[in-house]
Amino acid sequence: MQKSIITVNEFNGVYKINEAYRPIAKALKEKFEELAYVPVGNILFIENLESKRKKNNKIIYAQISKMPSKWLDIIYQVTGQSFEYMLEIFRENIAEMSREQIVALVYHELRHIQLVMADNGPKVDIVSHDIEDWTNMIQKLGTDWASTKGEVPDLLAADVDWESIEGPANLFPAESTIRLVK
Repeated sequence: MQKSIITVNEFNGVYKINEAYRPIAKALKEKFEELAYVPVGNILFIENLESKRKKNNKIIYAQISKMPSKWLDIIYQVTGQSFEYMLEIFRENIAEMSREQIVALVYHELRHIQLVMADNGPKVDIVSHDIEDWTNMIQKLGTDWASTKGEVPDLLAADVDWESIEGPANLFPAESTIRLVK
């Protein structure tokens, strides 16, 4: 079996396979326990070179989805490789991101693949955010981790321990309380 997909260097279409994201995904999976079920080898990494995707007036930087069944068959026939998921990155929307933000973005997208309980037992599937984003990302990196040009820690750095990252101050610190005043 091939180690990576063969791509045409001079391709000028809208969608481009970009294997440069795979080592980031592999390293994140090795470092973060919550990514243990992510089948990195079964993800097709593509960049959308033209779209400036938005949803509800919010910029979409990337999205992960199950591979459509017809494309599973076609890609397998052409490459001999099978992909269960497709991670699409919108190049125009990430153009101003730092390397650290892109690593955080890949982490964010991989979090969508989790072990869930189904009627016939546990299975790996795509899940939605637990809030508008992942709670742990907002707590550690802040609400604007993807859109800000501020400092975002390199999640892959050897000296970065996710548990020790202190995110931005909360709107309501733990020691404060909200009281009903009559």
